[in-house]
Amino acid sequence: MDRERGTTSSSRVRRGREKRHHQTRQREAEEEHNGPVCRKMDMWVDFEKLGWTEWIVFPKRYNAYRCQGSCPTPVDETFSPTNHAYMQSLLQLHHPSKAPCLSCVPTRLSPLSMLYYENGKMVMRHHENMLVEECGCQ
Repeated sequence: MDRERGTTSSSRVRRGREKRHHQTRQREAEEEHNGPVCRKMDMWVDFEKLGWTEWIVFPKRYNAYRCQGSCPTPVDETFSPTNHAYMQSLLQLHHPSKAPCLSCVPTRLSPLSMLYYENGKMVMRHHENMLVEECGCQ
């Protein structure tokens, strides 16, 4: 038993479980009201459709991904908010006319290696920030 709080370990575990269940139910209710929550979605880039196959050797196409969905108000840490985004979501909750809703955006990107012709020579380069790895609310 925790003498300072007067609780047992099992009651803390139970309260934590109840809190997570409540947060899940809140998120489900918000999704029903506002549509799907912020998440990573497919976005295929096809260089043949862009007419770039003469100079791009590899890849011929790739999944760049994109971010789509609504952001909860207030936002929580599962959406990787900046401190500014967190404060904006609180302001939006309490004073909707004073702050816009958060946007679902890429929060972590990764590079893409490409093989292509440049000035008549074949080169391989790693282009930064080409693939969405994670989405969040900002």
